[in-house]
Amino acid sequence: MGYALQLLVDLDHDAMRATAELRWNPATAVLVLVSAWWVKGPLLVAAGWCADLRNRRVFPLVALAATVSFMLASWLNAGIKAAVDRSRPPSEMGLHAVGAVPGSPSFPSGHAMSAFAVATAIAVLAPRLRWPVLALAALIGFSRVYLGVHFWIDVLAGAALGIAIGGLIAIAFRRLAARAGSSRVARITATENSPTCQPTIVPTITSSGK
Repeated sequence: MGYALQLLVDLDHDAMRATAELRWNPATAVLVLVSAWWVKGPLLVAAGWCADLRNRRVFPLVALAATVSFMLASWLNAGIKAAVDRSRPPSEMGLHAVGAVPGSPSFPSGHAMSAFAVATAIAVLAPRLRWPVLALAALIGFSRVYLGVHFWIDVLAGAALGIAIGGLIAIAFRRLAARAGSSRVARITATENSPTCQPTIVPTITSSGK
């Protein structure tokens, strides 16, 4: 088991070096922007709000599912990082990173985990936005490796966990919305069929004068 783990780590290091060789100044500028904190959270959650507004939903189903997915993924990520406590690439293998290196542990990637959680929730509940949000989440994940602040294993694990979280949250919210809709329809039907809502027929008495 130790040999297999070491082999995986060595492959991860080789993949990191190969990715670092791809650095190109124009691409670096774009990926630094994509890696900003407000892209993985507020921007993706805003896409959920846009989906709700476009469908004129009274209850912001997609936006709330995206928000809950982001918060849950961020919370779980902090716990897993503390438990695993893997060093970042600059510390573990001496790789030069672009920009500031976060002080938190490396595994799993918080950017990938939260971005894929939000993107998956939106993809399930708003299929028209599926490919744009998933593509953005993938680009966010790639940016973390490209910039040298995460290993590939960190990003892949974070993406997998994020997909699981976002999918489960989206399914739960969709079922709750369907149940709430069924209850509303049942209440309306019961009200319409209630005796108090039936029209009252008042007999009219006509008198004929002689």
